[in-house]
Amino acid sequence: MRKAGVSLVLSYVTAYQMLHRIAKVEKGQQILIHGAGGAVGTAMIQLGNLLELKIYGTASQSKHQLVSSLGANPIDYRTEDFVEQILALTRDGVDASFDFIGGENLKRSFSVLRQQGILVSYGFYNSVMGKGGSIPLDFLRLKLWNMLPNGRSTAFYSIENLRKRQPAWFSDDLTNLFKLLKQRKIEPIISKRLPLSEARQAHELIEDSKIQGKIILDVASMPF
Repeated sequence: MRKAGVSLVLSYVTAYQMLHRIAKVEKGQQILIHGAGGAVGTAMIQLGNLLELKIYGTASQSKHQLVSSLGANPIDYRTEDFVEQILALTRDGVDASFDFIGGENLKRSFSVLRQQGILVSYGFYNSVMGKGGSIPLDFLRLKLWNMLPNGRSTAFYSIENLRKRQPAWFSDDLTNLFKLLKQRKIEPIISKRLPLSEARQAHELIEDSKIQGKIILDVASMPF
């Protein structure tokens, strides 16, 4: 239970707030999650199931079984065009898409939104990893797209900024998540537990997309 509780503070709060506070997703809607096999992605799938959402998630082939077992429809981002897949499966797109990748991927995530849909950006993976894209340009795109008269909208989510602006939300949301955990309505997917001294390995595994769910770094193992 303690290990599961650690997962709530970042991954599940992020997923919960993007769903409920930012996108304000309603029961039965359709969403797209990038990185569906990761820590935030698996958390969002589980929380989305409680809203009876139709969930599509991009993930590498090795994570498709996990994504499917959680109740989402996996799309292989390496061999399939997620834009084509989403439009073929939904006809008119999704109500919300959640994109941590940034760069040109933002444009494609925006393109699969239906009327009144929202794109929630919460990271700049491509820019940070040197795979293309520009953080200032990504912010500019989000602002410009909000001005288009097409009924779609965008938002950028930062857990740190939102916690500073709305500290009561953070407390309330974390309380709700612990209740869901106690009721066994959510179950964090923990892939590995490593000592803090192996933090570099943890980052490398995450960067190589080799982790399903979350890695926990064990501070207690350090000889202070």
